[in-house]
Amino acid sequence: MENFYSHPMGIAAWFPRVIEYISAVIVLGISAWAVRETKTVTVIYTLVISVVSLVVTSVALLFSCMIRRQRWHIWPILVTDGVMSYLWLVSFVFLAQNFNAVSCRVILWNGLTVCSRKYAAEAFSFIAFFCSLVALGLDIGYIYWGKPKTPPPMEQRRYEEQLSQNLETAGLR
Repeated sequence: MENFYSHPMGIAAWFPRVIEYISAVIVLGISAWAVRETKTVTVIYTLVISVVSLVVTSVALLFSCMIRRQRWHIWPILVTDGVMSYLWLVSFVFLAQNFNAVSCRVILWNGLTVCSRKYAAEAFSFIAFFCSLVALGLDIGYIYWGKPKTPPPMEQRRYEEQLSQNLETAGLR
């Protein structure tokens, strides 16, 4: 039986996850720099989501790799990608509302005018959202189209053969 990690959709799902990790590290660095003196809800939420994204996704992938012989090994990743895509979307919306409403002349972070950093945090949070959404789509695609069709158990096959034989003897088939 082919599992998610040896299936082409599973291999393709690693690319958006790697990009999501890189984006989360960049957003983590920028928001950690910003949270030193500016403790707004936007910055703290983005910092927390960055850390949670790295930790929870790593744990879900590790757990899913450990139980890959089970039929339901894709579900921890699926749930994690769904939740993380929503959290990254909220982070992006918070950053966009906070930063795009104010011009670059207004000093918001640490007493410095740093438009590039806040726009970089906003852009990489969107990239992390989009990559987690793509990974979620690949997970769902694997569930619907990629999983091999398992044959019915022996008892059910015997029942179906018995039913087929009874229908043939009755002349209905």
